Amino acid sequence: MKFTVAVLLAFGLCGISLSWQRPPLVEVPSHDLSQLEPEVREQIKSHQDLLTATLKEASASDAKLSSAYGKLGEIYHAYSLLSAAEQCYMNASRLASNEFRWNYLLAKVQQAQGHAEPAIRSYQVATTLQMSFVPGHINLGNLYLELNRLDEAKARFGLALQKEPNNAAAHYGLGQVALSKRDYAEAVRQLEKTVELVPEANRIHYPLALAYRGLGDIEKAKAHLARQGTVGVRVDDPFVDHLAQLLEGMRVHMIRGKAALESKRYEEAAAEFRKAIESEPANVSAKVNLGGALTLLGDLQGAAREFEKALKIDAHNLTAHFNLAIVLARDNQHQNAIDHLHQVLSLNPNEPGARLFLARELSQANRVDEALVEYSRLVEVQFDYEAAVIERSQLLQNKGDFKSALDGIAKAHNQYPEKPNIKALLSYLLATTEITLRDGHRALKLAQELYSTTASIQNGRLVILALAETGRCREAGEWQQKLITQANAEGNLELAKEMKEDLPRYQNAACRP
Repeated sequence: MKFTVAVLLAFGLCGISLSWQRPPLVEVPSHDLSQLEPEVREQIKSHQDLLTATLKEASASDAKLSSAYGKLGEIYHAYSLLSAAEQCYMNASRLASNEFRWNYLLAKVQQAQGHAEPAIRSYQVATTLQMSFVPGHINLGNLYLELNRLDEAKARFGLALQKEPNNAAAHYGLGQVALSKRDYAEAVRQLEKTVELVPEANRIHYPLALAYRGLGDIEKAKAHLARQGTVGVRVDDPFVDHLAQLLEGMRVHMIRGKAALESKRYEEAAAEFRKAIESEPANVSAKVNLGGALTLLGDLQGAAREFEKALKIDAHNLTAHFNLAIVLARDNQHQNAIDHLHQVLSLNPNEPGARLFLARELSQANRVDEALVEYSRLVEVQFDYEAAVIERSQLLQNKGDFKSALDGIAKAHNQYPEKPNIKALLSYLLATTEITLRDGHRALKLAQELYSTTASIQNGRLVILALAETGRCREAGEWQQKLITQANAEGNLELAKEMKEDLPRYQNAACRP
């Protein structure tokens, strides 16, 4: 017969020794540590041994065992062994259900693995245990946002702001929620506040551009779009930041280097990658990353040396070949760049970015026919279609094959009439190419369509060329005067001066280009 504690006490049996059953625990999978650096292997094994010893200790309390599981979970988490970390945190939280730390870190690894619903449940437990911990609300809000559960996301970001009114991540989250709800005014308000709080976070400018476009403010949308970058808003999180302090060996320098690189601290990134190489001289990834940092610092020779060292260890490393080609191209060593791009494509023929780069380098090296072949392949697979079609057409014009240049652009426009750059080039060619191939009336129709959409000076000049081709010189002159006024109003004084000098050609009857 089973007795509850209350019944046993009622019978006066308090001297009986009771054996408490622990909650069910999950098995923590073992990992092959042989590929890790010696100091990392030793670090992980020491925590594994501590857990094993605690499990064997008959008198170990649940709290002590929870701590052993949790600390091993942190080590696994720090080295991105997420599945093992999840099992450790799960056991730690079961043994100490009121311990906020293990519930919160369990939610973090579940979210990192894409286990959305379990992560939500773990965050809910954690934030109930410690309502004042702002990163918990923000992480849960971001998870709701990814799942398009907008009202729940908004509530969590709101709770974060109640605790920290100037928390940039919470304002950013509310801005994203408002943008998803098409409340563009609120999105602008929240995102502008985020920019004010974290000016260096240039990734915010992209959603801000979308919000301003939603409000119809195209100029501000364009301005923010031009400022977009890769630096986001970071959530200060002491529990996650603590994990970085647990790292040892080459990996810690790689992580720090990549973080510095993302934040555009290139000198610091290069220093960390050098330390990683000192720790593990044969590490190809460290050499490639150091080469990237040196490229961004403008040290092209140093970058080339690192990429070459990486290729001596791994001759098939695509990133090293591609990045070395970039460095060589910047140094006007186009033939050498071409050789490395051929290496990339021999290893991966389905790498269209490398093929586009190759086409451009072949063009730079005056290997026009080979460049045209590569552009044609890109057009066929429709990679960066607009750029490939336009650059192919320009090469054909340089070669003097005006008919093929015009035919290619006309075909592309028929296939994708909505692409403005193709339409603009077609209008230009129809107005200015070899005389026997021109069609001024069609050029004018295309140019007018473009100008009516954008009202840009560039498209207005296409209207002028088309009018001149059709012999409507007086109208071309009127348009030229109109655009001079527009250029002055926009502060583009150099362009206004250039167009004014060109005005007399439209003031006579022989204005055809």
